[in-house]
Amino acid sequence: MATILNLVILAASSVLLVFWLHAACQALIERQAETPLLVELAEVNELNYLTVRRALQANPKMAGEPSAYLAAVERDYEALTYLLRNAATLRVGHFTARERLLLMDFQLLRVWVRVHQALRWPGWQMRLLEMTHILDYFAVTVTQRLEAFARSR
Repeated sequence: MATILNLVILAASSVLLVFWLHAACQALIERQAETPLLVELAEVNELNYLTVRRALQANPKMAGEPSAYLAAVERDYEALTYLLRNAATLRVGHFTARERLLLMDFQLLRVWVRVHQALRWPGWQMRLLEMTHILDYFAVTVTQRLEAFARSR
């Protein structure tokens, strides 16, 4: 009986930790307006997350499979994390603590969308929209670093 109680406490603590992590990450992200610089970064690097976000905002209850949208956002995640890790930074190959938290949140949201997809639950759109906001944060950080690098030259 004590083992079952310990497992329940452990599971509840883990769930609460995940929810806290997600809430903390949402507090870190400032909702960015689409600036010409962000749009240019997306176009130059062939990123699709802004298009996905516009589609989700235009029709929040969009039906269908999240697979295509999730695949586009995941490709953009890979590209932006590469740029974040390697572009115009003194600590090549490293992320800040804030960036690591957002990376974990992105992975948790990715799992959440996949679970929704597998179980055919509605509501994946909001999580995918949150993933695009994380990508916004990464894109803004990359552009700020590149601008600072260009000014220093």
